[in-house]
Amino acid sequence: MGRRFIVSVALLGIVLGLLHLRADAQAAARRVALVIGNGTYEEAGTLANPVNDALDIAAGLRAIGFEVIEAHDLGKRSLERKIGEFSDALTGADVGLFFYAGHGIQVDGRNFIVPVDAKLDVPAKLRLEAVQIDDILDIMEQQTKTSLVFLDACRNNPFVKKVGQKASDRGARALAGLAQFDTTRGSFIAFSTAPGSVALDGSGRNSPFAAALLAHLPEPGQSINDLMIAVRRDVVAATNGAQRPWEQGSLIERFEFVPDGSQQGAAVVAAAPRKLAEAQQQVAALERSVADPAASVGRFLRDQYLASGNGDVTPRIREMYAAQATIYGAPMDIEAIVQAKAGWFAQWSSWTLALEPGSLTVTPRGEDRADAVFTMSYDYVPRGAGVARATGRALVSLALVKSSGVWRVAAETSAAAN
Repeated sequence: MGRRFIVSVALLGIVLGLLHLRADAQAAARRVALVIGNGTYEEAGTLANPVNDALDIAAGLRAIGFEVIEAHDLGKRSLERKIGEFSDALTGADVGLFFYAGHGIQVDGRNFIVPVDAKLDVPAKLRLEAVQIDDILDIMEQQTKTSLVFLDACRNNPFVKKVGQKASDRGARALAGLAQFDTTRGSFIAFSTAPGSVALDGSGRNSPFAAALLAHLPEPGQSINDLMIAVRRDVVAATNGAQRPWEQGSLIERFEFVPDGSQQGAAVVAAAPRKLAEAQQQVAALERSVADPAASVGRFLRDQYLASGNGDVTPRIREMYAAQATIYGAPMDIEAIVQAKAGWFAQWSSWTLALEPGSLTVTPRGEDRADAVFTMSYDYVPRGAGVARATGRALVSLALVKSSGVWRVAAETSAAAN
């Protein structure tokens, strides 16, 4: 059972408990949000907080009356589908909001979201591998009177150096941070830090920017400009002046997340902080039992089991497998496993293995055991004549045990993936 599903179920009861409080507010103005948190990158390591930030911002927005479409760790195609779902949901809405936490990049003054499966090895692939934020803003502006964008996407970004180096000969400029947008009408865009600057991921559960937003979203009667002043004050204080959020906008009407002056609105405001705290406590408890194992298993798969390479794999096999393991139904000791696996890899000059984004499901079986099911793509290049190149996709099932704090494979099976 995946992290997103478990957390969503945990929050469902909280959300339902708020429905009767916010019915009148929704009747007055329908507000729809898309909340994305990308943290587990195939080629850029893992960011600790974007998924936490997305979970908590989504819960906070629901608590004050937003319909929320939420997703985490999306590859390019999944991200595009979510944007399409958001576009459909905006039909008839008065307010659209987009919150993104994760890696972002600006190239030649254009801002892009980086999906978790992006391979930005050459500048020409940027539009194929990343999603331009202007496209999301265009969708919002065409369908709603008020468009709000919050971008916590300026974390220290390894893609900037990679794209910037390859782009130098063509005149493109890949820069840290994000660039100012060419806003048209009815938009407000908030950035977690100043143009071209790097934001902090945070040492706690949330980034400084997301933590400040969560603290001030439910305050009644404040305009969005007042909100950003409060957020900026908190972030500057939390980072000792190293990070300063900023905003640009073209709103033609005052916007308040929680309008003041109504009894119903007061009830929502009174309930929201308590409900959000309850949601965060439940999410944190679930993450201790589910998400942390999932994250460590994901790292084991990327860094060990699915590591691409060439040459002798004997040391890695000894480290990856338990002393006794069941391999495709046959019980084997570590020496037999090493002999079988090393013999298989010896026929290839190189190999590339990859975890397909969104395919990993981790089921904890106590503190030191877990089951992992995922889809991997593979490409084995033969060492010499007489052996055909092997490419394809496989559905892999692993039973894992933790020894000395390290995951090891205790059972392994696979089958061709559809």
